Amino acid sequence: SKLEETGADGLELNFFSVPTDASKSAKEIEEEQIAALTAVKKKVKIPVSVKLSAFYTSPLEMVQRMDKVGVDGFVLFNRMFHPSFDVEKETARFPFNLSTSSDHRLALRFIGLLSGEVKGSLCGSNGIHTAEDAIEMLLAGADSFQVVSALYRNSVKHVGTIVSGIESWMDKKGYKSLDDFKGKLSVKNSNEK
Repeated sequence: SKLEETGADGLELNFFSVPTDASKSAKEIEEEQIAALTAVKKKVKIPVSVKLSAFYTSPLEMVQRMDKVGVDGFVLFNRMFHPSFDVEKETARFPFNLSTSSDHRLALRFIGLLSGEVKGSLCGSNGIHTAEDAIEMLLAGADSFQVVSALYRNSVKHVGTIVSGIESWMDKKGYKSLDDFKGKLSVKNSNEK
């Protein structure tokens, strides 16, 4: 609630787990996350979103459970840093692995499955580099998308390139607003699995 007092408009919880204890079950890890989320939702009145890992046994079920707790938005999916070793120095290192355009496909699949099935909004993350990537995410049913690696590579000005690409595509297709095509290719609207 102290964040709320500072004027924050919302809060994003980044949920992931890197299990190091083989005796801890997936259910225990998930219950801890649900308990944490429930506690936060009881304390704050501002919107709460969760950024999730794709490494749940059943991501759809976990999202449904979190939706019942009252999550306002789901960011699919976080990009975890993976360790590597410097073989010359014989030390661990954590390289800064930027995404590629094809990395958005996993989020695309799950957003397409969840669109129209949860109350919380859906945000595509990881691998949005071009207007086409963003349009795909919107067609699947995303309410928004995050762009990070593309900005590291191309500067903040790249946002304008993506937006103008979306606008050009919309003009060519005759769409007046994002709502005209958002979710058009979701499972709910296209009956494809």
